[in-house]
Amino acid sequence: MEEFNISTFRLINQYAGINSFLDTILIGVAEAMPYVLILIIMYLWFDVNIEKKRAGFNSGLSVLLGMFTSYVISIFYHHPRPFVDNLGIQLIEHAPDSSFPSDHTTFIFSISVMLLFNRTTRVIGSVLCVLSFISGLSRVFGGVHFPLDIFGAILVAIFSSALVFKSQSKTNSLFDWLVYKMRDMSPKQN
Repeated sequence: MEEFNISTFRLINQYAGINSFLDTILIGVAEAMPYVLILIIMYLWFDVNIEKKRAGFNSGLSVLLGMFTSYVISIFYHHPRPFVDNLGIQLIEHAPDSSFPSDHTTFIFSISVMLLFNRTTRVIGSVLCVLSFISGLSRVFGGVHFPLDIFGAILVAIFSSALVFKSQSKTNSLFDWLVYKMRDMSPKQN
């Protein structure tokens, strides 16, 4: 499995540093995606459609569960990043911590998959899943992750999103309470 991981990494990373335009685009995609997804969750939260608001809320819960799961995995399993093993070309600065699973990819896929699960956000979720996959591969291109780090993160994100989706009867109560409290705190109009 490690041979596959290294050879696939080399296949993707071999193009890094050759074309500055390609480098800029892929690094930009890799770095910008979390911020794009945060803006989308904020947009959904402030949407008047209660189901979109609920999808944004559940995406946030999926991120929390996904990041916690990723953290627990990294405690028990340490896998060095490619640049630690002097593999490939590193275009993105990163600490030499464990690479598996990719926190970055867990974060963005937890949102994308949760939005994909929701009927009202399925189209945007589909588009974001494709963009998240490109962003994950851009992290491999940039020399900070192996391909299996990305696929592991996708599995963690699917797990966390499925768990939140299956627990919606409980998360809906939390969501309703939060929305009620926010309405209660808003200034009264005369």
